[in-house]
Amino acid sequence: MKLVSGYGLKQIDGWPSDAVPMVFDDSFKIIEGPTRWLMHVAKLKSRSVETRRKYAWILSRYLQWLDDSGYGAQHWAAIDIDIFERYLFDLTRPSARSSFGPLEDTAADYAARIVSFYDWAERVGYRHFLEVDREEVLIRLKDQSLLARAQDSTGREKLAFNLPSGRATFLQSEVEKFVVQSEYEIALRLLDDEVFKVMAAVIRITAMRPKELLQLPYRGAAENSGFVPYDLDEIPEGLDFQEIGFYCRSKGKNRMIRFPGQLWRVICQQYIPLRRERAELYRKRNGVSPRNSILFLTRDGYEVDYSILHYHFSKVTRASKENELSGRGPVYKKRAFNPRMLRHTCATYFVYEALKQNNMLGRSFVYDAAVDEDLRQLLGHNDVRTSYEYYVHLANRFFKEDLLADLHRSRVDAGLSALLDAAGYAGH
Repeated sequence: MKLVSGYGLKQIDGWPSDAVPMVFDDSFKIIEGPTRWLMHVAKLKSRSVETRRKYAWILSRYLQWLDDSGYGAQHWAAIDIDIFERYLFDLTRPSARSSFGPLEDTAADYAARIVSFYDWAERVGYRHFLEVDREEVLIRLKDQSLLARAQDSTGREKLAFNLPSGRATFLQSEVEKFVVQSEYEIALRLLDDEVFKVMAAVIRITAMRPKELLQLPYRGAAENSGFVPYDLDEIPEGLDFQEIGFYCRSKGKNRMIRFPGQLWRVICQQYIPLRRERAELYRKRNGVSPRNSILFLTRDGYEVDYSILHYHFSKVTRASKENELSGRGPVYKKRAFNPRMLRHTCATYFVYEALKQNNMLGRSFVYDAAVDEDLRQLLGHNDVRTSYEYYVHLANRFFKEDLLADLHRSRVDAGLSALLDAAGYAGH
């Protein structure tokens, strides 16, 4: 197998790309599928020359392995999952350059690139036999538009190759963006304003996107009239057992979220009095009171927007480092704290609870249309089955790793108890 730099795109208007990688066998016959894919990559404006070289090197190394192993690079389409797993085994062997073999991230990168080539080949009409079980493959790379089956916001909604190291490549990455209950409770204590504690609890319990969260009203109108800023002595009996329909605009469409009445009660008890005080600061500064559609105000009377929310969430890790250095106060062990992590955590716990209730924890995947529908409503997703399969696999993996051992309450109870504890509220 030979990798040669050609000039196949030199004369194409709009694509003045020289040094386009081309792949030949040892008889200098072009290997059509891989070469066409590399030319396709070269046409993408988002792919730099360095990225193009990287893709070519990964693919050529794989094709060379096919030659060396007796399968033949020209027969790439005949490779099945068993042969591909042998390649992964050889890929992860120790070498003279690396005594322990490549890092798992590196091996996952190679595997993901090669699978993306096969995915492209299938889309353009090549028949091949590499059927990758999407319950076992995680495409973990960021901003890779070649991964056509990835979800809209991330390429991580794939499951992992189980590399010969015996540990799924996705686990460490997923753990980093997952906040177990104990870490969530610490993060709430480190947030420096009550409003951000409330906002964190809302995301943790409802899986709202920040854009949706910022549409929560102080006093709702029309279809959102169920949101009433009750005084403590006005809170209706039975509110804890009700759901309030929250209608918002998200991802270019209208969405209805079932907002827990218990959560709104706690907001009325804990935050609404503060909001009224902060509304007065807002009025003094702007000459008018904040609109009823605005629920969240900082302690200085400013409306919370997307950037303010993210900024204050990011301060959790800084506050934690200061506590660690001083030896005083709680320490948050994650590298980051952001809304996406809480949303991801909510979905994982939601599926965990469903699996536990149905006695399916740790078992092979079985599709449950009812739970899938509830999960899609929770996350605001349209895709059937994909997100559910991902979170089932993730919950089972976390369960086996004992990462969910501290889950002993429903997601609503757990989220609210932590919020009340962080505020020092004794009435729960």
